[in-house]
Amino acid sequence: MIPSRGLRVRIAAAALGLAFAALAGAETFSLFRDGEAPSDRFRLFPDTAARPAPAPSDAAATDATVAAEVPGDAPHEPTKRCVLFDCVRLPIAPATKLFSTPVKIWTGAGLLGGFADGIEGPANYGFHPFHFTDEGYFQTWTYGGGADKASHFVISATLAGILFDAYRLHGVSPDQAFGLSLITTVVAGALVEVGDGLTPYGFSAQDLTADTLGAAAQAIIKRTGTDDLFGFRIGKVPTTIPPGVLGDRVGTLGLDYTNEDYSADFKFDGLGYRLSPHPGIERFFLASFVFMTKGYGYDPPVPSRYQQIGFEIGLNFPAILKAFGVSNETWWGDILIRAFEFVRIPYTQIGAYYNLTNHKWYGPGAPYHYY
Repeated sequence: MIPSRGLRVRIAAAALGLAFAALAGAETFSLFRDGEAPSDRFRLFPDTAARPAPAPSDAAATDATVAAEVPGDAPHEPTKRCVLFDCVRLPIAPATKLFSTPVKIWTGAGLLGGFADGIEGPANYGFHPFHFTDEGYFQTWTYGGGADKASHFVISATLAGILFDAYRLHGVSPDQAFGLSLITTVVAGALVEVGDGLTPYGFSAQDLTADTLGAAAQAIIKRTGTDDLFGFRIGKVPTTIPPGVLGDRVGTLGLDYTNEDYSADFKFDGLGYRLSPHPGIERFFLASFVFMTKGYGYDPPVPSRYQQIGFEIGLNFPAILKAFGVSNETWWGDILIRAFEFVRIPYTQIGAYYNLTNHKWYGPGAPYHYY
């Protein structure tokens, strides 16, 4: 499938579903029963500045704890929590049933995104006999060198994370949110592949596997309350392939992934707040493992195409935004933070990169050059 097409449709469908959820007047529930405090390990709001206020019966007992955990001179007690356009006032009570109206809307939005993404392929290329295709994973002979699978992984992880937070926002238990976000994301990915099966692409079990792994990874991170430590992003790396390299080759179906990279991040922000109530400037940085390909997606294949991995230190823009007062308590703040949690900004990282084809290391500008 074409990742950029799927990205646009899925995010648009999710945003539309959230708008409907907000307009539907979703019920407000409490995440924790009276007298029950959130677990530090399994918590909805890993960033301390956005944790819900304790229940009235616990307020006196937890004042000291909250004051110690929240950075700044005075504890900040949010009044609401948002997931994109869907905002709910705190505290949130446990849902009386699993499939409440907001949960149905969110689930429907996720599935609608998968269906819309899947049907766009036949709409563009015409309906072909349904068939399967073996795309491989990260082998050098594959169409995208594995970049297409990395894209599936990151996009599905992002969708699963949004759905998990949305389900929790409406009182669904952590275990139920884990299952719902994982299943909804995987089914959405399957709908995309069914649509691709009716195009020249074909149904790719490898794409669906990448979707499943990405959704599972993010659901586990959310369930364990470690999304302040770990994350996944996709970014643009403007790279020009020298004309002599391509010759008269033409692009094949899909994308040339030369201008994209994908990262798994470790955030010093989360580590800092776990070690100290007043972390220092280190919270504005993160360490990343990155993967990218150059020169794939052409017919006949470019002999000099290659895969590349790297290790980077980069800026953590969500942490910087929060330092300037942006929070998940407003719809625009949540959208802005999530956008920067998903998108890598070019030229805000420095690292060392290893070319898996010629077995050489390159310096900080490697993602933007073709070797």
